[in-house]
Amino acid sequence: MPLPTEVHDVKVRDTTEFDLQGNAVRIRIYTFFIGNHGPFTEKFYAGEQDTPAVERRITADVTTLREQGLLPTQ
Repeated sequence: MPLPTEVHDVKVRDTTEFDLQGNAVRIRIYTFFIGNHGPFTEKFYAGEQDTPAVERRITADVTTLREQGLLPTQ
């Protein structure tokens, strides 16, 4: 499932955070716009970074904006 057409200017950044025990945890941060709204960010830990998971979460953001009347329905 590709991203909805309203999603644009997607930027991806890899970084590291530390958990409570001080262990390094790899994360990937997606920053993007939906129509005229944003920027939005979604953060994924190393085990969550598969394509379907990324698409589901970004699409959920689009759906939320549609339900709130902030984007036209298709």
